[in-house]
Amino acid sequence: MMLTGKITINSHRHAKEVTGILTIGRTQTLVEGFKTLVTNHAPNDIPVDTICYNNSFRKNKDAHSYRAVFIVIDSPQAFVESLALVENMRADNHALIIFVAITGRGTYNKMKYYLAGADYCIKFGTLTDQNSDVLSEFFNSAEWQKQHNLLLDPTRICLIGDYKRLDLSFPEMKILEAFSGTKSQILSHDEIARIMGLNINFYDPRALEKSISRLRGKIKGLFGTNAIHSIRGHGYRLIRGLISTA
Repeated sequence: MMLTGKITINSHRHAKEVTGILTIGRTQTLVEGFKTLVTNHAPNDIPVDTICYNNSFRKNKDAHSYRAVFIVIDSPQAFVESLALVENMRADNHALIIFVAITGRGTYNKMKYYLAGADYCIKFGTLTDQNSDVLSEFFNSAEWQKQHNLLLDPTRICLIGDYKRLDLSFPEMKILEAFSGTKSQILSHDEIARIMGLNINFYDPRALEKSISRLRGKIKGLFGTNAIHSIRGHGYRLIRGLISTA
C-alpha cells in the first residue's frame, strides 16, 4: 500500500553525512597494512584513518566522526583489550558499524564480539582474493550503502519506508522492536521464541526459523533489503541503521 507524505528521520540523515573509516590495531605497521586493503575497496572519497590500541581513542579520535571502524585482531592475546574497545565504542555510538577483522592464528570467541556490539566478526585468510571478496561484500552491503530508512510503527503494526507500508503480524512487530532495542541488534533463538510466545524448553527450531524466514522475505519483497542475518549457533542479527522506531 502506497503512502502519502514524507518521513524524515534526522539521525539517518546525519548518518549519511558521516563518511570516514577508522582502522585500529596493535601496531602501526599492522593497521597501515590493513588500511591499504580497506582503501583499495572503499569509495574513493572516503577518508581512512589509523590508530593503535595503546593510544587513547577517546582523547585522540571522535567515534562520531566515522561511519565504520575496523578493529584488527592479530593474536588471541589481544582479545580482552579489543573486546573492551568494542564495548566502549558501541556504548558511545549506536550508529557506528563495527567490523572485527581477525588476521591472526588461534581460537577466538566471535560470539562475544557480536554481543559486545560488533556488526561483523570475520576471519581473514592468507589468500588476497578471499579477503578482497569479504571487503567488497561489506562495501556493497545494505548496512554500508544505507539505501533504505524504515520506520517501525507499533501503533499501526507496520513498517514504513520509501513511501510504502508493510503490514506486520503482532509477533513480527514485537521481534523487530526487540531487535531495535538492543545495542548489538542481535536476538538469540530463545529470545525470539519467548517473544513469539513459544515454550523455550520445547519449541521446534524449524518453526522459529520458518517465522524469521517469512519476516525476512516480506521485508526483502517490498523494500529489496535482506534485513535479518543468521548468526550460526546463536540467533539472528538485524542490520544496523535500517529500522527506527516511532
